[in-house]
Amino acid sequence: MLQLEIDLSPVEWLFAVLFVLGVGIVSGRILGVSRGFLRATVAGVLGSLLGLLTAAVVLRDVTDPDGAELLVLTFAFGLIATMVLSIALEVVLRRRRAARRPRLRTRARTVATIGGRLVEVTLIARRHGLAGSRLTSHSAFATPETAGRVARFLEDCGGMFVKFGQIASTRADLLPPALVTSLKDLQSNVKPVPVAQVHVVLERELGRPAEKAFATFSEEPLAAASIGQTHVAQTFDGEDVVVKVRRPDVEVGVARDAAVLRWASRIAERRSEAARALRLVRVSEELVRSVGKELDYVEEAAYGRALHAAITDAHVEGVAVPQVRGGMTTDAVLVLERVRGRPVSDAAAVDGCGVPRAVLADRLLRVFLSAMFDSGTFHADPHPGNILVDADGTLWFIDFGAVGIIDAVTLRALQLVGIGLGTGEPGLIARGLRDMSGSAGPAVNVVVLESEISRLLSEQLVGAGFDPRTLQNLLEIMDRQSLPVPPAFTLIARAVVTLEGTLRGIDPAISLARTATERFSSHLQSVEGDASELARRELLRALPSLRVLPALVEDIALQLRSGLVRLEVETLTPARRTALTGWVDQVLFAGIGSVGLLTSALFFVGAGLAGGGRTATTLIAIGSIGIVLSSVMLLRVVAQIVRRQSDAVES
Repeated sequence: MLQLEIDLSPVEWLFAVLFVLGVGIVSGRILGVSRGFLRATVAGVLGSLLGLLTAAVVLRDVTDPDGAELLVLTFAFGLIATMVLSIALEVVLRRRRAARRPRLRTRARTVATIGGRLVEVTLIARRHGLAGSRLTSHSAFATPETAGRVARFLEDCGGMFVKFGQIASTRADLLPPALVTSLKDLQSNVKPVPVAQVHVVLERELGRPAEKAFATFSEEPLAAASIGQTHVAQTFDGEDVVVKVRRPDVEVGVARDAAVLRWASRIAERRSEAARALRLVRVSEELVRSVGKELDYVEEAAYGRALHAAITDAHVEGVAVPQVRGGMTTDAVLVLERVRGRPVSDAAAVDGCGVPRAVLADRLLRVFLSAMFDSGTFHADPHPGNILVDADGTLWFIDFGAVGIIDAVTLRALQLVGIGLGTGEPGLIARGLRDMSGSAGPAVNVVVLESEISRLLSEQLVGAGFDPRTLQNLLEIMDRQSLPVPPAFTLIARAVVTLEGTLRGIDPAISLARTATERFSSHLQSVEGDASELARRELLRALPSLRVLPALVEDIALQLRSGLVRLEVETLTPARRTALTGWVDQVLFAGIGSVGLLTSALFFVGAGLAGGGRTATTLIAIGSIGIVLSSVMLLRVVAQIVRRQSDAVES
């Protein structure tokens, strides 16, 4: 029986702790991985214990083992064990993409409630027939029956699941039409927050009670939603405002339901072909991010100001955006100008405003296109509930959590795509898609790209002009051509599809394809001017380059003639050369390590044949050193492979 007795003095305990930490740090250095202090300490403690046990087993037949010999064997075997444990921890505890971490109190409450919520959601899923093998086929979610089950499941779950469903209803680019239709009917049905809790949030955020912040404050909420609720108030200067207050501790509910949604989507993708076809994990991550953005009212206020400026600059009569009262807006409180209107889905409100439906639809379309192509700002979710009409016929955009901002490069590329769609020219569309794809654009096969776009135009745009569904097909073409899609372009594609439904609700006779093409063409003419003016602008833009071009050509010719310039073709980019060199190094490490293990084994065989004595001891010592060094080399290769896979998962 193996027995270990450890009796150390305080000084020896200190050296033991330093020994453990040293093993953990050295193993990480050898493996070439970066680990946190806690993970390195855990690996060092367990590895040192395993090393000590292994050394004791090796020396169990030695009557009076030397302390130095025990220490060397413990360090050698402990180092190998720690490296193996480090790789195991790296596999189990993969790094996740950095995100804004909630407060410790929020995380603690989330962990405490997530178990019960998970059981509750599982039972509701079983009740609606969404568990088991029912949803294994590719088209399972595309049927109206299953879509209805999903909508009822989300309604019964309540809380953030309803919000997830409402956001998912705007993802016509990812979800089947039947599922999108069912999710559009989701209603929150949340109970209002007691007014006493609202007052607590207001006093905490504004630094003073509601009666000192506002002249009047309505105790009855104007509306209650899953994230916040609104109250009518009046400022001391007599302005009517709407105060949007975030629900107390809503972060706990969001974090809890987000964790359940992520877990359920991962399980569903492993077990269901339909879930894999929908890329359910990707969809759930996007929903979680969308809800997370709506928690920050300061960010929502910034988007509101940007949309207000874009709509104002569009100069379209009868369209407006409520102004944000910045001095009273915080992370959890948003104060807006009050709008007395009804959603455009209210037929009585639309018919009673005194403005013809065709005029309202035309105004909405013109302001959307003008704001998007002039200012690069647009409402990303223009469904009927986010557009109000007042008694005078003015259209109001609300909900600033759904505002898209287009960067300058993507905006110029988008204008090219718009011109190409309006004129039916695939070359312009291809150039626009390449420009907005950044560094990946020049590498694409232009012939194949234009061929796909030309086929798309012939199939969908014969006599139809600017068809919003074409944007969805362009996204699919970019995916097939491995062109990265800017987030703004994805938002635009979804927004245009949603806008079409809203416009048809206002004026069923409108043809978005024809009207948008006409408005888009006239808009470009007003912006760019006639052909001669456009040519003059392009010439002025290129004039600095044209001025230096002759001198540059002459300099290059002289240097070529004198032999100062040589043309070299680089077969590998620096990044690919670095990757190839790394693979070669790892293959060499693995090969040398494998040969070292075999050679060390032969030394042990030789020690056994020697039958004891100094020769056998020397062979065992050489074999042990060889095993340690070979194991280190092989484990380093394994660690780098695991690290590369972990990085690939993160990206």
